[in-house]
Amino acid sequence: MIKWLTLVTVALYLASHYYSRRFVLQEGRDERGRLILDKSRAKAFPFILGGWAALYFCNADYHLTYPQFQNCVVLLVAGVNLIQFAYLLVYRRRY
Repeated sequence: MIKWLTLVTVALYLASHYYSRRFVLQEGRDERGRLILDKSRAKAFPFILGGWAALYFCNADYHLTYPQFQNCVVLLVAGVNLIQFAYLLVYRRRY
């Protein structure tokens, strides 16, 4: 089950990374593109802080091992990138 979750997360992360980079190269230089990128990043940034706080409190209660902590950080970074990608799609259609 975890392997499938990992494969799906990696596939979504790579797709979102490709789309985000393509958006930056094609539309990220004009004012509209900069606005969309800045808004999507500004909306996704609080999830990093919230995720890091949740990880800190989880580690304080359950004493995660180093590999578990690494996996949580990777999921946090990938999750925030996917959230930023979702905001990028929404703002691209809105503006």
